[in-house]
Amino acid sequence: MKENDLAANNNAIDSEITEELPTEMRHMMRLMSVTMRSGPAESPIAKHITSEHITKNQELDEKAMAYEDKDRTRKFWLTIIFAIVSVVVLGLVLFLFRDDSEILIPIITLLVGGGGGFSGGYGYGYIKSKRNN
Repeated sequence: MKENDLAANNNAIDSEITEELPTEMRHMMRLMSVTMRSGPAESPIAKHITSEHITKNQELDEKAMAYEDKDRTRKFWLTIIFAIVSVVVLGLVLFLFRDDSEILIPIITLLVGGGGGFSGGYGYGYIKSKRNN
């Protein structure tokens, strides 16, 4: 069979099927068939993208990754500094109040509870941010 015969045969089948459909559906089927024959639609933006745009996008991605690295490093050092300050404050409190247990016990309870709450909140925020990424 030739291509024209196949196309005519397909059109005959299409017309037999579409005759049974309501008018609105027939119209929709014709539109879909025209769209499918014309091929995929090209994005109007894709026509205007040049190599300069791609290069600019890559440069912006590199800047964003560098910023994320700096931010991660800053958070790491802030955490280290906080831990060191906490240990120093705890050691100073233990040293200053080593003879007075009435004051020392509530202070240690407060510091340990606050440190645990901070650590738990930090860990929760860290895990939550990892899930979102």
